[in-house]
Amino acid sequence: MSECRRIGESLAAYADDLLKPAERSEVERHLAACPACRKLAGNEQGARRLLRQASPELLNETLPPGLRARCEALARERSATQLARFGPWWRVRLVPVLLTVVVMIFGASAFLSIATRRSDALLAAQLTADHSKCFKFLGPPDGTSADARNIERMLFEQYGWRVHVPSSSADDDVQLIGARRCLYGDGLVPHVMYRVHGQDVSLFVLPGTERKADDLVTLGHRSQIWSRDGTTFVMVSAADAGGMASASRYVMREAR
Repeated sequence: MSECRRIGESLAAYADDLLKPAERSEVERHLAACPACRKLAGNEQGARRLLRQASPELLNETLPPGLRARCEALARERSATQLARFGPWWRVRLVPVLLTVVVMIFGASAFLSIATRRSDALLAAQLTADHSKCFKFLGPPDGTSADARNIERMLFEQYGWRVHVPSSSADDDVQLIGARRCLYGDGLVPHVMYRVHGQDVSLFVLPGTERKADDLVTLGHRSQIWSRDGTTFVMVSAADAGGMASASRYVMREAR
């Protein structure tokens, strides 16, 4: 595993201040010498600042119904086999702990889901962080091209998503290079990857959501948001990327 990839796996915990002192010092030494990873760390920290700023309003939101019941069911399902070997003393003490952990995990997930539904800025920050991480650690090498129909087939066969992927366009200097799945506040979503005039560009597809059109800059990246037929699309590119107008029009016209 490369040094950047190893450090990248710790950036979320670094941004949340959850690393041990020695681990944090190691990450900070690497960030001091690596501009690319330093930028990723800034993206992680920026997204969390936005979430904290929105938290007073979001804490008044009603969480999805049945959340605790789902958490308890999951805890029982996951712990039943492991705890069967222990006596009643262990069950009395461990089950409440497991329930607390699961509730915390589901609560954080629900909190982020509510936040991203309400705030375009937070949605843009989250997807910008995914954009940066995917191209840094998982992006295909330069020169890679992909066939749109093969990408559509892969997204359907592996994940059940029916997505019309805009293909490469020589006229607009749009090169389709791949696709993967990424985590979003409400679950996993398709992430289609392009290069436009040599710049990394992402198209995120959020099925089953409708948002008003928006165009904003967050964490040094431009996010163009639009919806069509019950699906929201977000196109992420560097804020200073030039010559994007034709490519943006092409992707917005073709994506569905």
